[in-house]
Amino acid sequence: MPDHLLAPDLDPVEAEIVDAFNDLTSDRPVGFGVGPIPFTAIDRYAARYGFDAPDEFDFLRRALRAMDAKFLELTAKPRGKT
Repeated sequence: MPDHLLAPDLDPVEAEIVDAFNDLTSDRPVGFGVGPIPFTAIDRYAARYGFDAPDEFDFLRRALRAMDAKFLELTAKPRGKT
């Protein structure tokens, strides 16, 4: 398999954030399209998995929001096409 198709090695913190994103992606609303992961889902996840300190929660929230924005960008339908 070409190297550019292989998943990168992740450090433990990166792996934890990717796991959180994968767990939370099913909480996103789907109505007129796929929506962002709700803040309430991130907050519940943080409470359950011990992201208790404000800086830990803020890091988790910012990382998930950045990943989610890219996910939504990549999965959005191109405008003007069906």
